[in-house]
Parts: sequence; C-alpha cells; structure tokens
Amino acid sequence: MVCALILFAGAARAQEARSLIAMQADSHMQMAAASLIPTLRGRWLHADHKLVVGRVQDVRVSQDGHTLIAVVARRRWLRGGEIGIPVPRLHQRDNDLTVSGTREDIRQAPVIGP
Repeated sequence: MVCALILFAGAARAQEARSLIAMQADSHMQMAAASLIPTLRGRWLHADHKLVVGRVQDVRVSQDGHTLIAVVARRRWLRGGEIGIPVPRLHQRDNDLTVSGTREDIRQAPVIGP
C-alpha cells in the first residue's frame, strides 16, 4: 500500500504545470479552428481526378496542438467514416475545395474518433 502511494505521489509531481504561453497558443489554435468552421463546414472535398471524397463536418485542433484538421465525412463507397485532413493540405481550385490524393489514398486514410 505504501509503495503504491509513493508511486502515485511521484506521478503527480511528474506532471508539468502548463505555462501561460502554452495555454495562449492553445487558445489561438482553438480560435483559428472556430474561425474556419463557417468557411469550410458543409463544403464538398474533391481529390485527384474530381473524386468526391465527402463533406467537411468540422475543423479541430490536432492532438499535438500544432495543426488544424478538417473533419470530413468520407463517402460510403470510399469506406465511410470521418477522416481528418490537415487544413494546410486543402486548396481552393475554381469553386472546388481540393486535396491531393488518389482513390486508394483516401480509402486508406484512418478513421478518427468522435
């Protein structure tokens, strides 16, 4: 029992306090994501050769906190599910929102959790 308490206390001390700069950076990323939602949500995303990937559902900050991710509801015939595409990979071509990638690239994209 005493050993478990020592391990627990050590783990609690090992957690680093978040700096004010890190919290401000997180806040800026969250605001950037929120500002892109009205622009991107509901838009169809196309890949190479006019392949329709799916619709943008949301914009979130990546788990590492350094990249904005467009959450795209992938079409069923491309294996369905929501996938995350880094916003810097998205491009505007004429009136279309595009990402570079083949049908197989889109099928292989991992599904992201809720």
